Amino acid sequence: MRRALFLGLPLALLSAACTYDNGDARRILSEEPNETLSCAGNPATPVEASIDVDAKIETLAGQGAGVFIEYAKGGHWTLRTACDVSIAKESGPCAWDIIITPEVGRTISNVVPQGLEAATDSVGIYPDPEYPDSYQFLAETGADLDGFTFDTEPQTAIAIDTFLDGACALPYLFWAGDHSGAASNPLVLVPTPE
Repeated sequence: MRRALFLGLPLALLSAACTYDNGDARRILSEEPNETLSCAGNPATPVEASIDVDAKIETLAGQGAGVFIEYAKGGHWTLRTACDVSIAKESGPCAWDIIITPEVGRTISNVVPQGLEAATDSVGIYPDPEYPDSYQFLAETGADLDGFTFDTEPQTAIAIDTFLDGACALPYLFWAGDHSGAASNPLVLVPTPE
C-alpha cells in the first residue's frame, strides 16, 4: 500500500505543497523473502521536523553512536555515522542501514561518499524500481566516521529511514532544529527557510 504525506510547511511556503511517498517497509535486511522490520509504536504517518539551514553538528569519531544530518543553503546535505568505540570493542562495529527519499517530484544528485571502506560500506540508488529517487547507505562504522554528501533542489524535504544493527535507530538520529528527538521511522526533515 502506498500513501502520501502532505508536509505542513511554514506559511511562506504553503503555496508550494509537497508530498512524500512513504510506501511500505522498504528494507533489504535478510535473504528471507518478504522479511521486513518495523518500529514498535511507530506512527502510521511519518512525523516531520525542521532542520536548520547551515547549522553544523560536531561529530567525533568513536565517541558515541549516531546518524548526524546537516543541511546547507542551496540544497546541500551531509550525513555521517559514528559508533561508540567502547561498545564496538565488545559487539563489533555499528551496522547502519539508511534510506533517504526526497519528496515526490524531487531528486537526489551529486552523491559523494566520504570515508567509506570498499569492503563493508556503500551508497547507491535504492534497489527497488518502485522507489527510483531513493538512495540506500550501508556502513559498518567503527572508530571512524562514514558518510556521504548529496544535493536536492533547495528547500526539498527528505525522509530518512534509519536502522542500526537491524533494529529501529530513532534515538540515534541527530540534526540541528526545533525538535525533541526522532518521533517516527521514517522521519521527514524539512529545511527551515533560507
